This record gives sequence, structure tokens and C-alpha cells, in this order.
Amino acid sequence: MISIQFDQLQLWQFSNLSKCTEINHFVSGRKGGCSAGELGGLNLSFKVNDTELNVIKNRKLLSLAMNVTENHIVFPDQTHSDRVAVLRNLDNGDSLSNTDALITNLQGVCIAVMSADCVPILLYDKLNKAVGAVHAGWRGTVSKILDKTIGNMEKEFGTKASDLVVGIGPSISPEIYEVGQEVIDAAENAFGTISSMVTKIEGKTFFNLWEANKFQLISRHLNPENIEIAGICTYQNADKFFSARKSQNKAGRFGAGIVINPH
Repeated sequence: MISIQFDQLQLWQFSNLSKCTEINHFVSGRKGGCSAGELGGLNLSFKVNDTELNVIKNRKLLSLAMNVTENHIVFPDQTHSDRVAVLRNLDNGDSLSNTDALITNLQGVCIAVMSADCVPILLYDKLNKAVGAVHAGWRGTVSKILDKTIGNMEKEFGTKASDLVVGIGPSISPEIYEVGQEVIDAAENAFGTISSMVTKIEGKTFFNLWEANKFQLISRHLNPENIEIAGICTYQNADKFFSARKSQNKAGRFGAGIVINPH
């Protein structure tokens, strides 16, 4: 990933998506916003212990960085579901409840998801000029929300996997993400063989969210060269990104978003 500075904001971009001049995108960090304390900086969520005014100001800073109108950054109401919504116009932007992935071909509208250890994923269909933003925690991952997002893009926009460029963003790393048997059972039911996704050390089991989501892309026959994994652990870099596990669920939320630039 590439670190970029916009005014007082520290943002990140994927190298592969940065080469696509028809779009703009971001992964936000903690620094540069107006929230305080454990929410320090650029908290984007109304659902944590922050003021509404702070969140509105923080989102406005991002809209400026993405060069979109203030109300043209759209976040769904995430619930760790596997629901993918199509954003066909801004009028349905406020009714995206129980939704953890957005897709659109609207120009000048930035679709985004929030995270604080879960995996944010951005997709761009170079041929059909369509984009996707996915929030994948373990529940979303084993529900194959990324695979379902691509399926929805295929249905709505005619997307082919060979035309997709994908960035898998900062999240909790496989060295840190210790899980219980519930997660392992769900992963086996979803993916069958999970040896590449699971590590066992001294009686502890660790799950690789990055590999599980990459598995879904490879299963769709994406070109591996079009897949970029940030490889940045939010837990180990909690000074740069919000980490729910590190902060014992007191953290704010960072975001990842993508926009098709207007002609």
C-alpha cells in the first residue's frame, strides 16, 4: 500500500487500484480528524461513543480528499451480514440496513465500509466501470460475502472476474487473530480444506482472514496479479488504525472507500 497525505489526513491507497485513473479510493487511518481519546482522530462511526458533529466533520474531510460532494460518501449499516446492496441512486443511501457490501456504477459517489480489525475490501471492474466495497469479519468471510459481491456485480453490471482489480485492506493479522472452534467449523463448512487459513501454536488456533478472502477470489479465477493484500495488522498498528480487539471494543472505526470519477 501507498501512504498519502491529504491536508492533515493520513490515508492509504492500494498500488494496483492507484494505477486505475478512472477511480479514486482510500483507506483511512486514525490521524487527522477531530475525535478525541481512544476515538482519536478520524472516527467515522456514529455507533461508538463519539459526538455526531465529530463524525460529520470527519466524513466531510474524507469527501474533500475524494473530491466528492459531502453527502456523496455512502456507508451501509453494517451488521456482519452477507447482504450485498446495489446503490442505484443516492435516495436509497440511507436505507442500507443489515448490509455489509455495496456495489455501484454511479459516478461521483464514494461507496465505503468501516472497520476496526475486520477486513475492508475494494473492487473495481475495469471494463464495465463498476465498483464494490466489502466489510468482511469472520462471519462475513465464512458466509462468502466477497464471492457474493462479485456474483452481484456480474448480475448487475456484467462483471467478469478477469476484469476485476481488488485490494484487501488492513485488518487483524493471522499471527494475532486467535479464534475458537466455532470459527474453524464455519470455515470448514464454507471452504472445505482450510489448511492454508489456519495455524495452530501451543494449543491456540489462529485464522487467516486475508487468505480466506483471497481463496474466494482465486476460486472465481481472478488474475492473482490483480489481487493486492495490504498485509497490515490493525492490532499491531493500533497507533495508525483502529483495533477493536486491542482497545477492548473502545475504538472508533476507520474506512475504505472507492469512487468512479465523473467524466
